[in-house]
Amino acid sequence: MLLLGALPALAAPGSALAVANPADTLTYMPTEMVHSSWTQAQVEGFIAGLGEYDIGQALLQMPRFKAKGTLSLPPVESQMLGVWAGAAASYDAAHGTAVTVTAVFNGQPKGKRLNLELPQTRANVLAAVESVLATGVSGVQLDIEPYPTGHGFLVLLEALDGAFARLGFHGRLSVVAPAETSTWSPSYLRRVSELVDQVDPTFYDSEIESIPAYEEWVVQGLAYYSANVSAHAAIVPVIPSYAPDPWHDPKVEDIANATSALESALASGSRIEGAGIWWWYAFYEERSRHLKTGPDRAAWLARTVELPFSP
Repeated sequence: MLLLGALPALAAPGSALAVANPADTLTYMPTEMVHSSWTQAQVEGFIAGLGEYDIGQALLQMPRFKAKGTLSLPPVESQMLGVWAGAAASYDAAHGTAVTVTAVFNGQPKGKRLNLELPQTRANVLAAVESVLATGVSGVQLDIEPYPTGHGFLVLLEALDGAFARLGFHGRLSVVAPAETSTWSPSYLRRVSELVDQVDPTFYDSEIESIPAYEEWVVQGLAYYSANVSAHAAIVPVIPSYAPDPWHDPKVEDIANATSALESALASGSRIEGAGIWWWYAFYEERSRHLKTGPDRAAWLARTVELPFSP
């Protein structure tokens, strides 16, 4: 159970040990902050808390797409997206920042679930995304897992680009992407990246049991992305901060080890425009008996934000 009311106090680390380049893309998912009602003043406080960690891209999860691509957006989520958009604009005006409020759309394209090869399913997804744009969000992210590999996903991205142009939406379109190099071929990854502004490969749940092997996996993955992602799209790897599960050992996969890997990847010539944190509770809260997150927060502030990310 999350202690949402505790967020403003927990989110303020005092003074950061390093200062991020404003051009870097640093992301975080304050998931529960869109599923409950908050005032604009409260949300501005949440945004200020993210600012203490130099994070300028807030990712807000939408309900999952239904099998036919439709989306039921509860009134509270619709209202809170607008509140977040207004709070970000107010915060930006006061602080000279450019906070991106991103609506994250989730789906599962396997079995009898979301089938993006069907034109009607893609049309429903497109309509759902367009309806959310009316709330004032400044970013859209697709998180379709297992990761789609068919032509229908590319057609959907093309349709989204067309809709954004038609509607005059100039916000960021991003996709969550596989860290492994076998799911998306070079040509498929290239085409995806030509149609979006940002790709977020997810470097966690690897089942790797040693730190050197994990860091090497991250370095190799980022080399693959750097070689195959269009220059049009930013590469923003997502790194882990959460309790253990059958696929993830936080002694191996954590902010410090992932940051070491990002540092090595940058030194070897990989293109990396920023980093993201997965996921919510484990980064801000110390309530998990399985994980103490103080070291993750300290590593992020002392090391991650000062990485020489690609311009």
